[in-house]
Formats: sequence, C-alpha cells, structure tokens
Amino acid sequence: MTSTDPVVTAVVGYGYAGRCFHSYLVRLAEPGLSLKGVVSSRAEAREAIAAEGLRAWERFEEVLADDEVELVVLATPNDLHAPQAIAALEAGKHVVTDKPMSLDGAEADAMIAAARRAGRLLSVFQNRRWDGDYLTVRQLLADGTLGDLVYAQLAWGQYGAPRSWRGRAASGGGKFVDLGAHMIDQALQLAPGPLQRVYARLSDAGLDNDVEDHAHCVLSFGGGAEIHVVTSSIARIPMPRWYVLGTEGALVKEGLDPQEPAMVAGDIDSAREDDRLLWPRLSRHRDGRPLEEVLEPVAGRWRCYYENVAAAIRGREALAVTPESVRAVMGVIDAARESARSGRAVEIAAS
Repeated sequence: MTSTDPVVTAVVGYGYAGRCFHSYLVRLAEPGLSLKGVVSSRAEAREAIAAEGLRAWERFEEVLADDEVELVVLATPNDLHAPQAIAALEAGKHVVTDKPMSLDGAEADAMIAAARRAGRLLSVFQNRRWDGDYLTVRQLLADGTLGDLVYAQLAWGQYGAPRSWRGRAASGGGKFVDLGAHMIDQALQLAPGPLQRVYARLSDAGLDNDVEDHAHCVLSFGGGAEIHVVTSSIARIPMPRWYVLGTEGALVKEGLDPQEPAMVAGDIDSAREDDRLLWPRLSRHRDGRPLEEVLEPVAGRWRCYYENVAAAIRGREALAVTPESVRAVMGVIDAARESARSGRAVEIAAS
C-alpha cells in the first residue's frame, strides 16, 4: 500500500449510528477511505445496503475474514465494542469504535493492549471535538478572552426514556454514558490542570428503564477549576448547552451543534447556525464598563475525524483521537459510578 491508497473500510451495524453517522461520514472521507460494505443481521437492511452499491454482510465474522478490509468501524451496542474491537484487531484490522469506547476502564485497557500487540490503529468516534460550540469555547479560552477557566457546566438532555438497548444498563445504556462520553471528553480537553476528583449523583425519576434518568457529575481540576457535566431524560425545558465562567468573562450557549440534522438530511456541509438567539453570548468588562456581545460560533466540521483516521493509517498525520485520551473518559465514568454508589467524591491518582 502507498500513502495515497484509500483505506478499504467496513461498517458494522446499520442502525441510526451506522447508517446516518458512520457510513455517511466514511463516504465523505473519500478518497482517503473507501467504503466496501456494511454488516447487518436484518435482511431488509442488507437489501438497502446492496441498493447503495455496497457489499452487505450478514455476520461480523465475514468482515474479519475479508482480506481486503483494512478498517472496521463498530456502530454496535456499547457492550459489543470491546469484544468486537479486540477480535478485529487480532484479525489484523484497524478499528474505530463508536463512543463510549467500552463499558468500563478495564475493557478499554484490554482494547489498547490488543491494538499494541497487533500494531494496528484504534480510535473512538469522538466527533464532537469538532463541534462548533466546543471549538468556540476552546478558542475563547486559548486567546484569553475568557481569562482562566473557573467554572463550566456542560448540559445535554431531552424528555423521555432512552429506547431499545440504550435504556438497558447491561447493554451500556443511559444518557450519562451516551451523551456524557462526549461532554466528559470535551471537559478533559479544555481543563487547565490535571483531574483531581470526581463526584456524581445518578438519579431515578421513575421513567420506564433501568438506567439513570438524570446525572450530575462534578470534575475538579488542579488549579481550582470545576466542570459540571449534566445529562437528563427529564429535561422538559432545555438547559443551556454551555455555561462558562472565566476570570475575564462569562459565556452562555443555547442549542446543539447543527451538523447532525444537516447530516441526516443528506448534506452536512449545509449546516449553519442561522438563529442568532442560539449564538454564544459573551459578557465581560472593557475599560471598566460592562460589555455584552453575541458571537458567531466557529464552524464545526465532523468530516475532520475520518479524514484524520485515513491519514493516520497511511502515516501522513498523527492520530487526533488516541485511545489513551479516551481511556481517560472511561476513568471518569468509572469514578462517577463509584461516587454515586458511595455518596463520596473519588480522588484521582496523579498519572
């Protein structure tokens, strides 16, 4: 293989994530990636896959036996990520798994060990490192507009119990794992110092599932900064997506990054946040006087994730989302579960 040959790719799973996220974005990453086909156990899904001109496999093992496939993308339930990733790595494939990386830190460690033994790339689909709102906050912290980070709340919720396997604890369901995996990752990327402790409450509000209905997780960092991560299935009124306090200013951001609805509609490049009511609002003082501004957010670009994966496999770029960086997310989730069980904060050992 040369550094410019496309990476032959297979997606495992043709539910919402496999169909609307991974298959779509892999195709947009051409010529770096070449989507050969998709695995689905459902006959009607395989018919739809074949109608798109793709190979339609019925079983995961068929992809592992296909010598042409170099990259396996796992868009499967969370409890399958670790065993399928390890099997694919041992078969000599590179692997991308949807988030969360695994059910817990021990599984994540086993995945990383398998990737090192195989000498293959392992990454996790943390596409929201390329959300426009996150990139805006990161820029305002980096250029000093907000000053030093003191406090932030990252919140994301809707009303209603998660459906299908996402509402089952044994399958790794629940919004704290599903949505929290993104926000914890963003928090760790923004944090000005090392993580020192985690405190969490996971609440049952009586919805028809066996996962938490509301979660509040507090991450305390060296230097005094705190970041709160809130997910909810009882949010009848949306919470601000971002609320950030720095030594030089404060920011609030309503609404979600617009890339997902544009992608589902078939044109992610059309994503625009046209509603100025959802743009970030910045408050600070200048020359001793209060100043409030509405800022156009930085444009997000989820395309970057798979473009980078292709370049990393071919040795042209360093991998942006390393498994070690996402292992830290699983460490926070483990600590949050322990804190919720014990009712106490969990101290994080210095690495």
